[in-house]
Amino acid sequence: MRALLVALGIAFTASAGSAQDDRQFQAGREADFDQWRWAQTQRARALTEGERAVQAVTAAMVKRDCTAAAAALNAGLAKQHPEVWLLAGAMFEDGLCLKPNWDRAVNFYQRADSAGQPAAALRLAAGYAAPAGGKDLAAALWWAARGKTALPSACASASAMANEPDRFVAALKAWPAGQLEACAYAAAVMATLQGEFAGNDLASSLGLEGRVRIAFVPAEARIDIDDDLAAAGGVSSDAAVREAQARTMRTALQQQLRSVADRALKRHAKPAAVPAGWRVDSEQVLHLVR
Repeated sequence: MRALLVALGIAFTASAGSAQDDRQFQAGREADFDQWRWAQTQRARALTEGERAVQAVTAAMVKRDCTAAAAALNAGLAKQHPEVWLLAGAMFEDGLCLKPNWDRAVNFYQRADSAGQPAAALRLAAGYAAPAGGKDLAAALWWAARGKTALPSACASASAMANEPDRFVAALKAWPAGQLEACAYAAAVMATLQGEFAGNDLASSLGLEGRVRIAFVPAEARIDIDDDLAAAGGVSSDAAVREAQARTMRTALQQQLRSVADRALKRHAKPAAVPAGWRVDSEQVLHLVR
């Protein structure tokens, strides 16, 4: 197994000791750790083998045991689970139990994207627009197009050319001054939000169905979120109990989404020249995966 890990360049290690592990978590974004921890506690349906491998890693992270998390990550990567590639990308991007390394994060995100993990393209779109990703704004918009990120109409014109790199780059170069920065900002924020729903696992975790509506006003750096989510049924035979459970789960989801929105706005600084009339509306339909 070690030969395979070395060949893939993924023999990860973490220093033992609780104090060192705490420092490693402090080096990463606490918001991201909270997001993994929250997802870990909400899962309710039967997991696939790849999801169980992810769960083994996140269970160790919940305990802030980076040594165990690295060992579980290596085990999952040895089996080439796409879900673990996505998690490895996030851990490298955010410095969770691993030394932050954007190039390695990109490598794993690209593998996950090629294997059909919808959140990978969205992660890349947001990451390339951030300082750690080199603020490669053209790359951010290209991955936003691949991830079908909702964008202002002025920014979406180039998305149709995403499969033709030369035309795509030419279209961006023809934009007025400041538009590339403004579009990359809008793409990064929306990609972060939409990434929360990628794969629809969130709805299954909470037993909720319905719609979540996102309205982003880039010039004001404001995100409004509302929903009509309700319990998908089967939680309890008692209607009153079921309603109470649904309220609890809906509140948990709303709090999580608000946290993600606030994190996106904090991570991506609003450029000076963002047209006042821009608005991005996105509706995510969530259903129970059975």
